[in-house]
Amino acid sequence: MDERLRIFSIVLIIFLTGFLFRVETSKLHDLSVDEKAYLTDEHGLPYMYELDSYYNYRVSRNYLMNGHLGDSLRDGVPWDSYSYYPPGRPASYPPVIAWVSTRVYRVLSIFMDISFYETCFWLPAVIAPFAGIAMFFLLRKYSGDLAGFIGGVMTVTAPLYFSRTLPGFFDTDMFNILIPVMIVFFLTEAVEAEDRKRSLFCIVLSSLLILLFSLSWRGWPYILYIIAVSCILYLSWRAIGGKDWSFPAIMFSVLFLLSITFCGLLNAWSDVIHIINPLNMMNSTSATGGWPDVYLSVSELSRPSFEIFVSAAGPLNLGFGVLGLIMITSVMLRPPMRDKHLGGFNVFIFIFSILWMAVGLLAYYSSVRFSILAIPPLTFISGVFLGLVFSYMGEVESWMSLMGHGAGTIMVAIISLLVLSVSVVQASEITMKPFINDDYESAAAWIHDETPPETVIVTDWSYGHYFTAASGRPVLFDGGSQNTKRAYWIFKAFATDNETLSLGILTMLTASGDRAIDLLENYTGNTADTAEILNGILCVDRETAAGLLTDEYGMGHEFTDELLSATHAERRPFIILTTEGMRYAGYWYFYFGDWNFTSKNTIPVYHVETVDVSQIDRSLKRGLWDGKRPHSFIISDDRGIETISVDNSSKFSVIFLPAEGKAFIIDSSFNDSLFVKLVLLGEETEHFRKIYQKGDVTVWGVR
Repeated sequence: MDERLRIFSIVLIIFLTGFLFRVETSKLHDLSVDEKAYLTDEHGLPYMYELDSYYNYRVSRNYLMNGHLGDSLRDGVPWDSYSYYPPGRPASYPPVIAWVSTRVYRVLSIFMDISFYETCFWLPAVIAPFAGIAMFFLLRKYSGDLAGFIGGVMTVTAPLYFSRTLPGFFDTDMFNILIPVMIVFFLTEAVEAEDRKRSLFCIVLSSLLILLFSLSWRGWPYILYIIAVSCILYLSWRAIGGKDWSFPAIMFSVLFLLSITFCGLLNAWSDVIHIINPLNMMNSTSATGGWPDVYLSVSELSRPSFEIFVSAAGPLNLGFGVLGLIMITSVMLRPPMRDKHLGGFNVFIFIFSILWMAVGLLAYYSSVRFSILAIPPLTFISGVFLGLVFSYMGEVESWMSLMGHGAGTIMVAIISLLVLSVSVVQASEITMKPFINDDYESAAAWIHDETPPETVIVTDWSYGHYFTAASGRPVLFDGGSQNTKRAYWIFKAFATDNETLSLGILTMLTASGDRAIDLLENYTGNTADTAEILNGILCVDRETAAGLLTDEYGMGHEFTDELLSATHAERRPFIILTTEGMRYAGYWYFYFGDWNFTSKNTIPVYHVETVDVSQIDRSLKRGLWDGKRPHSFIISDDRGIETISVDNSSKFSVIFLPAEGKAFIIDSSFNDSLFVKLVLLGEETEHFRKIYQKGDVTVWGVR
């Protein structure tokens, strides 16, 4: 077969494998007809699989409509008025996802009737397979077409990458393997080229790709760190071995100079200088001052369990990657074997591979969020390892005469088919369920149609991105602004049993944002004092609060008036939106909402169990739960809400929802919290009334 035709066929198969298997997941095969309808939007597509996708869609839509990522401009800066409102925040987000989606949409709309939303929905399934193609071209330089082909398929079917680049997973993950692999390809081309002009040309391309990566994902510097250390070690090896290192040094210097210059010109210089410091990147998820670190509650920032660690990257990728590195190292240390089986695998790519895999696995071990970084090095080393195995097979074929001519070829074919089969099967078994359903869409439509445009939505941060995109209303915080001082006050409003304080907190935040918090924290210089004073004045009227500030805390009248203009501002329209999913986040509402700023925090009791009517009746008759006496039983059914006191000295209570077969075991100190009343019991209160309810979603208004 002609080489060009062979390469085209391989590329096409890799692309179709990645694309078609991803497309198949959009049919939601494992669900019933009713479930599919419930999880499908007006376009006939499943709702997007994770809520960050709706933020990416919204800023991309802004770019399509406004030419920048914001919904407005503030002093010439693109501004996002819907996130972290008031006042909103700069729409500073890696723009490549918006650039690509808008340009693809404009091209497609010439030939077909397609909405921008549909373009964004399908785009990940189109982009992701190109990562496998890039891996094929990188691997074939060292291990041949067959190993490159297998590596390409292993890339597009790696479980975590596959699940995060499905249709409807509109996030930057689609670029996070493709671009780094392209960077490595051109970097190795630069090192390996005999012509210096070609080397410098490839260095420029690598620099431009690093720039593109910096505009695609905020974690881009990791690849720069790996390249930097690899270059230093490679130059040291050449110097120690008496080899010329002057031109490689010039070449690498040009790479870093161009990369930093390009990134500085198209990004803010201060951001580039900050982020290229590895210590700054490692601290990017730290808490805000002395306020609670809400990132503790984000599951993707936690360490993966052993099962997830093995399965997410792909057992084959991980197993072959680790075993392969050992075998490759063994061969590289024996020059005759290296020349025979790894002839093109030079010292630079060997050093780079070790560091690439080490950094990827370390990042993966530290946080599930960074697990995708481990996939390209594991897959690359797996491909090189397979090429090494195939080379050995060719060598041993000559003395395997008892098995007949072509025995080695048959074994290569068997191994290839087994690896490809496992890769394809593991991808075909991946199914995902959209986070959003018809209840959320109906609630968003009701909010858009029935509330004033200036209405602020108070809800869990995880739902913020969806409701800003779907309802056109701002939120107090969302998935891009959850780790802020404001978060404590939102959690406090739900965790306290002082409903007047809850109303005061939410009135302050929706009217003036963080202004009062900042004023007071600057004045006291102490987070604990700030929290104590605000908790004291937000539950009383303005006149009483003024007396407390001047008499008890000795504040001047001018500062008091300024502070009260923020804490007791004129109420802006706001609604509270609660969901069924918030019930499973109750632990964090109580943990953060009852934060102790001066000593160690207590761990609240909160967990959910499935129960049936007989278990409920047995517990009520015996006055026991799990063999222990609770503070009280709270039963909510179609007859109303009933509280049965059992033991006032007990530290936990049990809330039964018989119709749903759920029992919520909670810290008894939160029995009368706003969270329990609104989220668990769905009970109207002194200050809040139910104004909309459908299925999983309830909207509450202020009386």
